Amino acid sequence: MNLDSQPIDARQLESKLLQILPRESLIVDVETKRPFECDGLTALAELPMMVALPDTIEQVESILSLCSKHDVPVVPRGAGTGLSAGAMPHSQGVLLGLSKFN
Repeated sequence: MNLDSQPIDARQLESKLLQILPRESLIVDVETKRPFECDGLTALAELPMMVALPDTIEQVESILSLCSKHDVPVVPRGAGTGLSAGAMPHSQGVLLGLSKFN
């Protein structure tokens, strides 16, 4: 927990993330988030609050900094093919999709 954190609601977080990412790289609607609710282990599923799909390391750094500042959980995810639920989203957090990176 960040002792200097400042609370933020979902709308504020979305607005701030859109200052970092283009609109098409931030997923907030329920149906578009469905593919991100679990990894290869489909028995465990949770919709994330939102999904961020950065293109650059600078965007990743900015997203992590923003989320840290506001104590928003972040779960990194690669291709989502794992069978261990290691990319299990947090319902009040950001799923950080890193599939665009090599």
